[in-house]
Amino acid sequence: MKTSCLAKSVATFLTISAFNLQALPQCADPTWMEIDYPKPQLPDTGYRNGLNRFITWLPSFHMIHDVVVAKGNSATITAKFDYGAISHKDLEYETVRFYIRSQQDNQWHFLSEAVTNSDGKAFATLGQLPAGQYRIYAGVPADGSGTEGFVTVVDPNTPAVLFDIDGTLTKSDAEQIGDYTGIDRADPRDGAYSLVRRYMDLGYQPVYLTARVYWYAKGTRSWLDWMGLPQGVLRTSLSNETSLFKTAQYKIDQINKFRAQGLNIVRAYGNAKTDAEAFIKAGLGSENSFTIGGDAGHYGTTAILSDGYFDHISEYVDNFDAALCE
Repeated sequence: MKTSCLAKSVATFLTISAFNLQALPQCADPTWMEIDYPKPQLPDTGYRNGLNRFITWLPSFHMIHDVVVAKGNSATITAKFDYGAISHKDLEYETVRFYIRSQQDNQWHFLSEAVTNSDGKAFATLGQLPAGQYRIYAGVPADGSGTEGFVTVVDPNTPAVLFDIDGTLTKSDAEQIGDYTGIDRADPRDGAYSLVRRYMDLGYQPVYLTARVYWYAKGTRSWLDWMGLPQGVLRTSLSNETSLFKTAQYKIDQINKFRAQGLNIVRAYGNAKTDAEAFIKAGLGSENSFTIGGDAGHYGTTAILSDGYFDHISEYVDNFDAALCE
């Protein structure tokens, strides 16, 4: 009788253990985002809206909002098209084409065609996809311009670390101007590259959450690429009002949206008071929320007292547990 009970207990333990192993989320592979693929070949078509030919000679600041979506859910891709570093004239009522590429694909696949609205936005819908990273390209056949973004389909509890950019990975908030204009590269904080890379080596998905407004996305991706870091998951704000006056609430909302889709944000890094407020109010916890710079330690976050990250990496990251994923 005792032997039978023991056998059942062992069998139950093995079954639960096997289930837990199977239930581990897929580890992120953000290095795939660093590969520079040629853009898809757009068809040679004319303008749907003839007035647009008068703005497309200006520099383009197109962008795609990166999406994190739970496996089993559909997703809507939003692309924004505008021209001119000062005017930011929206591309209105123009045909655009969306393409998708998975980690396993050796070429781009046509996804759908859409027409931009009065705000220069176009949308594409994705059905259910397996967990993994996907590239999205949105192009304007009329002038051949386009932009690339990323969709990350995640299992429940996919481990991630969140990073602000300006003043956190860069030396100051003001350095975004150089990235935007293309005149100069923002100087990174000492150890910023190593900080992100160390978490990647441990299996965590990096997530960049910045209050930079959407037209800075192009320069931000270029800066990440220059740094040797994956360009996604990148989230920028949709308006200057949000960036300037609603930063903390914007970041709280985004963190909650990421978590609702399955990201388990285990740590977050920022520099501003709004970062600190967002991390704590979003429930990340003081011990998991790190701030650097003049406001280090604000709102009960864990302060990084040096100007760089090398000492922090040695003390807090090198001995941090690897991500629970496979």
